[in-house]
Amino acid sequence: MKTIILTSTLLLLSTTMTTALAVCPAIGQVMGVATTQGNTTVRFKGLTSPGQTVTVSGLTLTALKKLDASQIATAFSSQQNGVQPTLISNLDYTFGTTTLSGWKAALAAGINLTFNPASPNTTPLEVSSNTAGLAPSITTVATPLNNGVALNILLSGNTVCVGSTGNWQAQEYHKTPSGATDNLIDFHHGNTSTTDPIAPVGSWSINSINNTVSYTYHGGSSYTNTVYDNGNGSYTFCDTNGNTTIVSAIKAGQVGC
Repeated sequence: MKTIILTSTLLLLSTTMTTALAVCPAIGQVMGVATTQGNTTVRFKGLTSPGQTVTVSGLTLTALKKLDASQIATAFSSQQNGVQPTLISNLDYTFGTTTLSGWKAALAAGINLTFNPASPNTTPLEVSSNTAGLAPSITTVATPLNNGVALNILLSGNTVCVGSTGNWQAQEYHKTPSGATDNLIDFHHGNTSTTDPIAPVGSWSINSINNTVSYTYHGGSSYTNTVYDNGNGSYTFCDTNGNTTIVSAIKAGQVGC
């Protein structure tokens, strides 16, 4: 992946290593409102009266008294996909017969609680309340893809999209297998174009020891990246100099973005 230098005014495709204003995401850094199945942090709000509810992907807590946000986060903490909560009810709240669907909860940290997909390709995390203004807020967090198998599943045989509709900086098809010559192919303007057709632009390979993906482009420029799942359908490719490229989508097969 060529480094996309992020500035305050434009995206500039770079073929040399320079220092970007953007930095690699920290593990757990908030990346935006959750829209897909990435690790997702829920920030709870307190419930002020008995009978008020908060629901997270099918699991509904009903207040039996006034509850502060940290009590609610603790109640949802460590709940598992499809498993009835061990403590169904106490003097403060009840879960009834509801369970989490497609998600599992980590340990609460104050009023925040991270939920992780129970399996690949789960539906987006959903939150709600029966009382206006009391639904939790949700954000996605950056998670590194820290094994070669995960990187291969993400990239091999797929097209990486950098930019936006009408302004694609890269549409790079990652031909199988990783490590072969000229296995990185840019869609450009497609095979019907007489001036800028689909063409190899270099090669890509995965290092399963360092859990990185490397790119070598025609002309000699090379980049080694750690890949972060932003949890909202996008990915951050962070090279060894701390420069970042935001991948807006990864599409199956050899296609245009």
